[in-house]
Amino acid sequence: MTANNPHQPTIEALFLQHAAAVRGFVRGLVPDRAAAEDVFQDVFLTVTRRGADFRRDGNFLAWVRGIARNKVLEHHRRQRSVPLPFDEKLLNLLADSAEGSDQLLELRREALTKCLERLAPRAREIVDLRYAEQSLSPPEIAERIAWTTNAVHVALSRARAFLRTCTQQVLASGEAS
Repeated sequence: MTANNPHQPTIEALFLQHAAAVRGFVRGLVPDRAAAEDVFQDVFLTVTRRGADFRRDGNFLAWVRGIARNKVLEHHRRQRSVPLPFDEKLLNLLADSAEGSDQLLELRREALTKCLERLAPRAREIVDLRYAEQSLSPPEIAERIAWTTNAVHVALSRARAFLRTCTQQVLASGEAS
C-alpha cells in the first residue's frame, strides 16, 4: 500500500481513523452488541484483505460502509431464525443517510479550517494549544504564554464564538464546497 508513497497511511491506519464511525454504523444495524462486534471485526478483516481494491483518491469511509453494509446483510441472512429488524431497502436508505452526514461533516470541516485561518494569531495559538493532539488545560496554557487562567478562558470563549459564527457564515455562503 505505501510502497509508492511512504507518507500515505496504510489501509489499517485509515480504518483505525474511521473505526468509531464504522462501529457506530454496524451497531446501529445489528442490535445485539456481541454480534455487532463480530460483524465489525469481519469488516476489518475484509478491508485489510481487499485494501488493494481501494482507490486512494476515493472516499474511504464510503468504501468501508459499503463493505459493512454487505457484512450486515450477510449476518442477518445467517441468522434466519431471528427475524430481520428491517429489509434491504431500509438498510440502503440508512447507509445513504450516513453518507449524506459524512458530506455535511466534511463541509463543516472545510468551513472550520477556513475560519481557523481567519483567527488572530494569538487566538489561533491558544486554540491550537487547547485542541491539539497533546492538548493543554487552560491553566497549562496560561503558564506557557504568561497569561492568567481567566484570560485564557475568556480568549477560548471568544475564539469559539468567532469560529461558530464564522463557520455558519462560510456554510451559508457556500465557500466550503
